[in-house]
Amino acid sequence: MAFRFLSGGRSARLPARWHGSVPAIGAILHGWRRWWCGTFPCLPVYINLSGCLAGSIISRCAGSPYLGCRSRSQGFARSGMIQALIFDFDGLMVDTETPELQIWKDLFASYGQVFPLEEWVRIVVGSGVSNLDPVTRLEQLTGLQLDHQALHQQAHQTWTQLQTTLQPMPGVVDTLQTARAQGLRLAIASSSPHTWVEGFLKRLGFEHLFEAVVCREDAPRTKPAPDLYLAALSTLGLRADQALALEDSPNGITAAKAAGVRVLGVPNAVTSLQGPLPADLTLHSLASQPLGAVLAYFGDRLELRPESGQDIPGIRAVETAAFSRPAEARLVEQARQHGRVSLSMVAVEQGSLVGHVLLTPLSSENGSIPTGGLGLGPLAVAPEAQGKGVGARLVRAALERARSMGHGFVVLLGDPAYYARFGFKPGRSLGLTSDYGSGDEFQALELRVGALAGADGRVHYIPEFGELDG
Repeated sequence: MAFRFLSGGRSARLPARWHGSVPAIGAILHGWRRWWCGTFPCLPVYINLSGCLAGSIISRCAGSPYLGCRSRSQGFARSGMIQALIFDFDGLMVDTETPELQIWKDLFASYGQVFPLEEWVRIVVGSGVSNLDPVTRLEQLTGLQLDHQALHQQAHQTWTQLQTTLQPMPGVVDTLQTARAQGLRLAIASSSPHTWVEGFLKRLGFEHLFEAVVCREDAPRTKPAPDLYLAALSTLGLRADQALALEDSPNGITAAKAAGVRVLGVPNAVTSLQGPLPADLTLHSLASQPLGAVLAYFGDRLELRPESGQDIPGIRAVETAAFSRPAEARLVEQARQHGRVSLSMVAVEQGSLVGHVLLTPLSSENGSIPTGGLGLGPLAVAPEAQGKGVGARLVRAALERARSMGHGFVVLLGDPAYYARFGFKPGRSLGLTSDYGSGDEFQALELRVGALAGADGRVHYIPEFGELDG
């Protein structure tokens, strides 16, 4: 038989040398604006997200997590599936703005002056650059000649001490973890320099989570120009409608929208002084709502999770439909019956199972290949859901889950051009061959750096793959 795979809803055949029993991969896969809830123009109101989705206005109530939203009638439900979250950094992931502000307020107070808060917020916040020199302004207010270097050095020393104590804003850690678990890619678009952003990421243990970190050195202009977001999209290889920006300031929101990216606004104590954010949806905090609810608001209702017993009929149907034959569905069921499933994940959209991926344990002939490797496949996406990015999300979610389970590497047989986006490379480059050869179609990915260091040998799939037939 021929080893078949699907890519974006299109079927293809591998070369003739692949004929025989081969594991198959199925479906390779700063102005203000008014917010509108339903059809009624309204001042910013505290709302219930499910209420806004229904097009209704909820009266103001203290403590509500929502500050404002647009109704679905404006088109979010028709937008593309979200593939990536692009985060601002300062004030969104870590509140670096409030401590800096407090330092200058304390300095001004020591001279009996009030810091020009409104001017500072308007000029500095969200831009990554400052055209307001606090010491110069203090001189103007006091009429004194001040030692600029000494006062700036004093502020810098205080700030250096404070920044080592700063922690992620509420909800940031959960949002990052959920995003990875749901197969979303992560990026940063910041007007701050790389040394600043990456220093915090390293200290917080976040540096490995982000596929792209785009900073002021990487674009001609910083926010509110769209350049940083355009650079992030280019790095990720995504369209604007495939990303969701998370911002805390009008400057950042203006930049994201100018790049065509939808925006979730999350103001902090400083940026909230600028008034309502011109975002598509605004929350008090990332901790106020689960990421799934936010994605659903923007029209993305895909849920990725390990299979349960009630999913088995749906898995059978998806595998059969994706491959136009029952062989892969039988393989999955036999592997399950024989206890040879390491991980089986499903993609569910509005209650319907639309995708499935199986990962099974590998074995090898000698000790030169580490234990704990997995074989990925089959991967199947229902025909009606192909071409939407379900397969990509499913693969990323499965890899993240396998990594969290302690597995060191994954191999597969599939289209090299497709799987390179996930970091896969020819297995032979990592010292591996398989029962089905060592051509470019046989690929491997280290889930842990150095997991395949010194590997040299052949990996074997579970026996059920050898029984695969048409």
